[in-house]
Amino acid sequence: MKTLALILLHLSMICSYIFGQEKYSNDFESIDIDSFPKGMMEIDGVFQVKASDSVKIGKRRYLEMAAEPLTENAVIFGPSVKKAATVQARIKGFRKRRSYPRFGIGLHGISGYRLRVVPSKKVIELVKNEEPVKSAPYKWTPDQWVNLRLKIEQEGDKWKISGSAWSDGSKVPQNELISHLHEGSPGQGKASLWGTAYSGKVIQFDDLTLEYKK
Repeated sequence: MKTLALILLHLSMICSYIFGQEKYSNDFESIDIDSFPKGMMEIDGVFQVKASDSVKIGKRRYLEMAAEPLTENAVIFGPSVKKAATVQARIKGFRKRRSYPRFGIGLHGISGYRLRVVPSKKVIELVKNEEPVKSAPYKWTPDQWVNLRLKIEQEGDKWKISGSAWSDGSKVPQNELISHLHEGSPGQGKASLWGTAYSGKVIQFDDLTLEYKK
């Protein structure tokens, strides 16, 4: 599965070059276990590269957020971008009885827009400056990888902020799950990963991609 994903990623990078787009990607496979990736920055929390020994998928690496501290933890990565951009990541969270994690991805720095999954409310949210600006129903499946994609694109004199989520192995949805029109500049800054371990368990991140124009 991961070999196919890498082939598709390579093809998309060729297309991005042809159409003038820049691309950042990180699958953590070349990074030492128990280390923190160079070029990324912790805003809060403890993040380290870990590896899975699953018989089904073989050994693969991912970035793991520790269960403590119990705060809104985050890392930023990639170049600083402004205006139109798309960020995507695979994220796995775990529940504990009736306790659930909260997690998401973001664009344009720590005060920029985020796409956030909130399993306790059964919703997916668009968040700006720590405040939800829109939500939509979403059923999260614990202990499974979910793909999140956040897009910011210009529509006339406004900016369309949209997000999608889909489980590993399922088709990428044609329509966005949630969208919002923003007036004025959407901001500038690096892409981000977010997690809050309300379940008392780790949160895992993998296969980061960021597409943008200089």
